[in-house]
Amino acid sequence: MNFTFFNHPVLDLPLTDVLRPEIALSLQQLMKIYTVGAFLRAWDNPAAQVSIEHLFDTAEQARHAATLCTTWAGWGNAVLPAVEQRWMRAD
Repeated sequence: MNFTFFNHPVLDLPLTDVLRPEIALSLQQLMKIYTVGAFLRAWDNPAAQVSIEHLFDTAEQARHAATLCTTWAGWGNAVLPAVEQRWMRAD
């Protein structure tokens, strides 16, 4: 996936607003990823993608989060598989 980044408000959202705190903080501390846009840019790198997958409960959850963020940003309208969304921040 090659992302062309435009000015989209979703890209500036802090990860702490959309991910569980322990996942968001791990991404921030270990990978210096602070926003949805930075998450998607990192996800576009295969080596970083593997590292990101290790910070979620499952690799499937990481892929689901990336797909959902991509859809929010308007770059896809993917049909998301049924995945337990324990990665998402609970309000």
